Amino acid sequence: MKGIDQLKTLIAIALGTLLLTAAPARAQDPVIPLSPNDQQLISTQLGPGVVGQALPSKQIADTTTYFPLKAKAMTYHVTSGAHAGNTQALGVAKTRRPSGKSAWRFLISPSLSGFIHQNAEGDLVMPAVVDSDEGVVVITTPANPFVLNGMKPGESRSFTQQVAVNHLDDPTDEEYSGKLQGTYRYLGTYRVTVPAGAYDAVLFRVKSAGKVGPAHTKDTAYYFFAPNVGAIAMIMQEDVVAFWLYHVDSTSGKVLMQ
Repeated sequence: MKGIDQLKTLIAIALGTLLLTAAPARAQDPVIPLSPNDQQLISTQLGPGVVGQALPSKQIADTTTYFPLKAKAMTYHVTSGAHAGNTQALGVAKTRRPSGKSAWRFLISPSLSGFIHQNAEGDLVMPAVVDSDEGVVVITTPANPFVLNGMKPGESRSFTQQVAVNHLDDPTDEEYSGKLQGTYRYLGTYRVTVPAGAYDAVLFRVKSAGKVGPAHTKDTAYYFFAPNVGAIAMIMQEDVVAFWLYHVDSTSGKVLMQ
């Protein structure tokens, strides 16, 4: 009986080894280094040493993890552009529609407010940007991608938008209109060190080009989002309307202070 028991044990071990060998290897989360062009632009706008090593990246499963829909005051240090060295009190604010439904406003700069909407697919999109200095609202259809649900590391999604630039004092008065084509890409996850601390942050890049009114435009923006915190660093156009219409390149970088 002892010999039979030993034989059974050996067979079980052999079968277990075969099953382990035959089982497909579990895919690991990819690590995606920044391209030289992205690395150079980010370092120029945010400063050297802000973005560190590339880390394993996961599929985006819940957009509000990366941009929580909660009222929060956030202070940023401007690292480049016309206002370099300044401190800006920005953040996320909750507003309400007449129906009582909640709406969200992200203060991108002291004069720029982006309105955030979460659609049925779980995407966070920005359908409108208000420029109080210029007295206009820029409406994009479909909305600008902000944090898209289900994105895989390295994945890109293309979009085509109709753009309308309307006056705030009379939203029916359209000053300019046009069309943009763009690409939204999930670049990966990186160790990012800003005055507020060090975070493992996902990075999205948005590129768009087209014609709005009399101007041909081309823009690139980067957003770093840390889980349960929100935007900890960004590179974007401060004066969107002037940029789109007059080719004024006022790209600037910002990092979270607190």
